[in-house]
Order: sequence, then C-alpha cells, then structure tokens
Amino acid sequence: MTKTAAARAFGVVSILGLLTAVVATVVGHIGLGPGYDPLKLTISDYALSNRGVTIEIAMVALALGAPALLAGLRAVGVAIRGLPTVLLSIWSVGMLIAAIIPTDPPGMEVMSTAALIHRYASVAAFVVLPVAAVLIASRFAGLGRGLASTVRRLAVSCAVGVAVLWYVAFPGGRVMMGLVERGLVGIEIAILAVLSIGLLRATRTGKPASAEPAPVITTPTTTGAAAEPALASPRATAPNSEAAIASPKAGAAVPAGVGAEITAGPRRADAAGRALVGAVSSPAHRGSPRA
Repeated sequence: MTKTAAARAFGVVSILGLLTAVVATVVGHIGLGPGYDPLKLTISDYALSNRGVTIEIAMVALALGAPALLAGLRAVGVAIRGLPTVLLSIWSVGMLIAAIIPTDPPGMEVMSTAALIHRYASVAAFVVLPVAAVLIASRFAGLGRGLASTVRRLAVSCAVGVAVLWYVAFPGGRVMMGLVERGLVGIEIAILAVLSIGLLRATRTGKPASAEPAPVITTPTTTGAAAEPALASPRATAPNSEAAIASPKAGAAVPAGVGAEITAGPRRADAAGRALVGAVSSPAHRGSPRA
C-alpha cells in the first residue's frame, strides 16, 4: 500500500470515528424520560443511564479517531512529531479514561476519586485539542488557507467554551452546564472533522502537505561558466598588442612602438598615451581627409 492510500484509509477511519461518536451520542439521549435534561446534565451524567453504553462507545470512537488522524498526517508528510503528537495523545487517553471511569450520579455533594479522575481527564482532553489543532494547521500546507482559517476560528471558540465551562462548573453553580459542555464537544468534533477532511483532500490533490520549505539546491552550469569572460594574462596578450593596434578594424593606424610602450608598465604607458593624444590633436591630423 502506498503512503497516499494509507493516508486516505486513516482519514476515512478518522471520519468514521467522528460519525460513530455523533450517532452514538444522539442514540444515548433518546427516550430516557423527563428526569434527564440535556441543558442541565452533562454527557457523562447520561453515561450513567440505561443507555450509557452508547455514550461510552462515543468516547472510545473519539479516542481512536485521533491516532488515525495522526497516522494519516504522518503518511502525507506533515511534521507532527513533538507537541502535536503529545497533545493529541493526551486527548485520546483522556477520552479513554472518561469512558472507562464513570463520574458520580447527579446530586452527590462530595466527589469520589473516580469522579475526580473522570473530570480532570475530560478537562485535559478539552484543553489540549484546540492547541494541537492550531499547531497542526500551521504545519499542514495541504490543508489550504480556507480550512486552516476555519481550524483557527474553531480553536478560539473552543478556548472560549473551556472558559465558560469552568465558570458554570464552579462560580456559576452548574447553571446550563449541559448545554455549555455539549457546545464545547460539538466544536471539538468539528475541529477533528475539518482536519480529517483536509487530510482526505490532500491525498487527492497530490500537493505537498508539509509547510516547511524545500531546500534549494544550486549546481554550476556550463552556460554560467561560458558567460564569464576569459581573462588573458599580460604575457599572452603582449605579443599580439602591436598587431591589434595596427589592425584595420581598430580604426586609424597607430605607431607600432606605442603598443610596446603600453605593455611596458604604468609610467611608460602614460607617456605613450600623452604622445598619442598629441599626435591625434595636431593640425596635420585635423587636416587629414580621414579626420
């Protein structure tokens, strides 16, 4: 299997994981009776219902979709080593912990150790995902300007959602906490969906996926070497100086001794030059038919 085909397969797995999470979450909210209010109760509270297994399936699907996305990005050449991989791994582990360790039932005054682990694993996942998405978008040239801008806007919205979630969880007395949490989860699923769509599009266009510029390699060419003028040594040109001066193509004939004087040295060349100027500017020369 080629890298492009592998990247496409990982992108499809990531999309399927997101779709599975959405469908399972919706199924887990249907037919639970009047005691379950999605505006007040969190998704984790719904996991304690008789359909809680569907919520757990949704969390596991989100956890498995992130590694598939990382593998696909690596296959198309995106530089995801380092912080992006670490942050998305925290997202996956946090979702798995939240699925395995349940929270306490609503109304408990003191949270158990399991509920605290569940809470902070979920919070860690919510916090790291927008940061990882912005880093990936900055390195993923194949994402395109439009999708990269969408990822950044969603990441900002996600940061605002985390702040609002903290407020309603502590100073706000859990007012509308279910609505705030569901909005935050929806934004983070949208972030993963945009990155997965960008991955699939990169496998079709064949454009470079990495944002790092390719090194420029320059090699000497024969044309450049031929364009440089050849510099002849004084010894090589000295014997031909008299012939060049006396050549008809050079214009008026000059005494042969002048060429020898020019090549003899700076002082003698200067004297010969003054003699030449005087000869050309003499009345006899001005009266010449050639002049």
